[in-house]
Amino acid sequence: MNRSYKVICHMAMSIDGRAAGQYLSAAEFGPYGKAYEDMLAAYASDNWICGRITFEQHITFGNKVDLSIYSDEAISREDYIHPDAFSSYAIAVDSEGKLGWETNVIGDEYPERKGDHIVTILSESVSDRYLAYLRKIGVSYIFAGKSKPLSMTIALDKLHKHFDIETFMLVGGGFVNGSFASEGLVDEISLIIAPLVEGVSDSVSLFEFGNSPDQRIRKFKLDKFERIDPDGIRLIYLSE
Repeated sequence: MNRSYKVICHMAMSIDGRAAGQYLSAAEFGPYGKAYEDMLAAYASDNWICGRITFEQHITFGNKVDLSIYSDEAISREDYIHPDAFSSYAIAVDSEGKLGWETNVIGDEYPERKGDHIVTILSESVSDRYLAYLRKIGVSYIFAGKSKPLSMTIALDKLHKHFDIETFMLVGGGFVNGSFASEGLVDEISLIIAPLVEGVSDSVSLFEFGNSPDQRIRKFKLDKFERIDPDGIRLIYLSE
């Protein structure tokens, strides 16, 4: 690994390999969801990375922004880093600029990460109005490609440079995980398997390469495992 940072993917999934689905809100998932959050907190990470859909479901709740009130004056496609100093970051992969943030930090919707500064990873194809909106509310943004698919290598290099992040915490969803894995960027997988079956064919799996240009199989080796009461298991894999 010729990088000055590492990526840990911390996820929970059903026994049939689903990283999303109705089982996540089932009472039976309770002890495994708690174990997931406890282990995430134990990493004491200064950042977490999610895709647009995950942020939309749990943070912005589908909020839509009226971009017509913002200027369409051309803005250069250069990274924008908020001048204030922050110590922790919520990083969103939002290539098309669809998320409707209301502020530039995480609030009460995620108490465990309250105060994390929001940084979004964009493509250069987003509108000038959306960039004006992000600047207005103080959300930092970086560019990682002219259009989809984005380069996660470029994104992480920039995030490391701008915010001095050494260990990135990747927490889904499956397509975002896949975009990092397809570029060989995932160094460690921390996986909690809940003894539940989702059984829905269109549920997203742990890693989805989608339209990523590199579809090579990525190999990992088992490093540790432990039981998660009552009937779950945690596996830790390291990249070979």
